[in-house]
Amino acid sequence: MSNCTQKQRVIVYIDGYNLYYGLRTAFGNRYKWLDLQALSESFLKPGGELVKVKYFTAITKSTTGSKQRQEIYLKALQAHCNKLEIHYGRFLSKTKRCRACGAEHNMLEEKKTDVNIACQILNDTYLNCYDICYLVSGDSDLTPPVQIVKENHSDKRALVAYPPRRKSVELCGIADGWFAISEQKLKALYGFQTDRRDGGP
Repeated sequence: MSNCTQKQRVIVYIDGYNLYYGLRTAFGNRYKWLDLQALSESFLKPGGELVKVKYFTAITKSTTGSKQRQEIYLKALQAHCNKLEIHYGRFLSKTKRCRACGAEHNMLEEKKTDVNIACQILNDTYLNCYDICYLVSGDSDLTPPVQIVKENHSDKRALVAYPPRRKSVELCGIADGWFAISEQKLKALYGFQTDRRDGGP
């Protein structure tokens, strides 16, 4: 097959909580039951072939019902999306002190997600698993792996699809291109009951 007709292999890396909080901030409880493979396929240009979707998340420690909804959502993704891989981080409890009053309170902090995404991007680059990658995130902490790809692998293209209200100027500035995930795009997707109003996963 000649180079002019060869498919461009595409991998999409999705920063789960960055996407989740972007959607929640912009649209409330809409679009949380999102078909991630359909979203990824919507990024493709003519000649592109989606080979993998890598979704990075952590299991919530919430006891309000969101954990059960998240489990249902993840099972739906695994059953419906044949090109999806889920990579798990974790939540750790962290004590913070209020600067104003000195009171201490516990909060949960997501761990490993940024490292997992960076490792997967760099490993897939080294193994020549893709020609084009899309990073769904607005987290500037993910600038270094994109910069490494750009500086050392001229045959690869790295693009950023940032969630609503999550744009990182630094991350977009280093990528080959960037665009916002618009509500128009979300409305056009087939998803898992995208009009649900029960709080989402």
